[in-house]
Amino acid sequence: MKRSLLTLILGLGVVAGFSQHYNTPPKNVSQSFHREYPKSHASEWSKSSSGWSVSFKDRDHDNGEATAYFNATGSYVETHIPYDKHDVPPPVKKHIQESYGSSDKYDYTRIDHYSGKTYYKTQVKHKNQSKNIYMDNDGHEKDYHDKYY
Repeated sequence: MKRSLLTLILGLGVVAGFSQHYNTPPKNVSQSFHREYPKSHASEWSKSSSGWSVSFKDRDHDNGEATAYFNATGSYVETHIPYDKHDVPPPVKKHIQESYGSSDKYDYTRIDHYSGKTYYKTQVKHKNQSKNIYMDNDGHEKDYHDKYY
């Protein structure tokens, strides 16, 4: 009985060790995060085929909860910040209401891109399908390839 319990504990420790390593980014990725967000602390890292993402509370820009994305070489790509409809620029809300109908059920995300551009992603239901609409600050739709959502 003791041997089985000891084997189980050892096995769980090995599994936990490997899963922790999988969620620990390489040094260049974590350094890139700290360059972009020196006052913020990573809460959870995830690896994907396109790179790394990290969830954190943005203390550098007072954005609340955010998720930053880094490519496989560790370069910063973009940050996604969930937005309340009251925080979205009026031209963005106006375009969505005029083009897709008035609704309080839209999900908004601000995307801060490494290029310095800001996009607003709005998830709408159009013709019984969920669709992501990307716009600039002026409410103009943009062709944006968001490979992280």
